[in-house]
Amino acid sequence: MNVNPDVLWALAALVPLVLAAAAWSLQMSCGFCSVEPPEFWHAVITVVVTAFVNVILRFVLQVNDYGGGLGPQYVMPAMASAVVIAIMLPTGPFTATTITIVQVILCALMYYAICWLCALVTLPFVI
Repeated sequence: MNVNPDVLWALAALVPLVLAAAAWSLQMSCGFCSVEPPEFWHAVITVVVTAFVNVILRFVLQVNDYGGGLGPQYVMPAMASAVVIAIMLPTGPFTATTITIVQVILCALMYYAICWLCALVTLPFVI
């Protein structure tokens, strides 16, 4: 197996940053939904558990050949995330769903902002 060490270094640097950004967005979305935001490390644990549950869900759906379509691709992971948030934070299912939606929007905004900055920085070198 040939593994590029640059990929491993990039993962070692980016995974903690992504976890921190997701935990921050969870705290901000809890504040938006008038729920007491969790402490940072509790938010990180919630994000890790949510990611683990979604990985297991994706594996089960692919093994059972239910991987395609709108439900398995978007609805079921969102429901699983809302269930984890409802269990790990003191909130109900509808508020947890709202927290999940706001967290997805915040993470998408951060992703597109980083893509925009990357394009802004690399554009002079392309020309």
